[in-house]
Amino acid sequence: MNLLSTKTLGVIIEVANECSASELKNMLMVSGLSDGNPPRPDNKYEIVRRPLLAAHEMEAHRDMLEFVRLVSEWLHRYRRTKELDALREALRSDGYELQTEVNGHGGSAYRLLPSEPEVAPLAPEITALEAELVARGYTDALGHYRLAVKHFAEQDHASSNGQLRASLESLIVNLAVDHTGCVDNSQANQGGSAIKTLYVEGGRPPAALGQPLPERDGGAMLSCQLPCRAWKTSSHRW
Repeated sequence: MNLLSTKTLGVIIEVANECSASELKNMLMVSGLSDGNPPRPDNKYEIVRRPLLAAHEMEAHRDMLEFVRLVSEWLHRYRRTKELDALREALRSDGYELQTEVNGHGGSAYRLLPSEPEVAPLAPEITALEAELVARGYTDALGHYRLAVKHFAEQDHASSNGQLRASLESLIVNLAVDHTGCVDNSQANQGGSAIKTLYVEGGRPPAALGQPLPERDGGAMLSCQLPCRAWKTSSHRW
């Protein structure tokens, strides 16, 4: 599990200052970071800084991530979009994705997922990529991705590469079916034809969410892979 950097801790402390001192103390207690001896008079920066730095020193990853999750939900609840975006970017630089889920009451819940699995042994935590593939129902791409990670951890690099290529092809076909009207005929080697539907030849920026990529704004990255069939794309653009 990645350790949050001191730079990210600084962003957390800054955005957490939006909360009241009482709310911060409660979040620290819920996350397990409270030392039971907050500074007086209440200084919100110090209320958060001291336990976070102590947790960082002890490598108490899970407690810190839980505190970040609680702060994120507070920022979302009170529509502190600017602060939430800053926190999201800082976490991304440390290898974490801050994801939103709709809970059973119609509200939003947050969770932090690692962007990449640990090298070895395999991490038990689901990764952000796996979570997105599950949410989209891309089970074939998910299965190949998990095998790619497993074989990589076992240092079977040839098998890992083959599974990764299969995962990418399945992902591209799924994206093409969902967003371009492409038909999946359940046959092998559909990646090339699917790629052709995902970009506009000669197209210019800007790219539009849910639309084929202009050739000059990401589309060329797809088109140049057709001859070698080393497909590269990102589902976040779709």
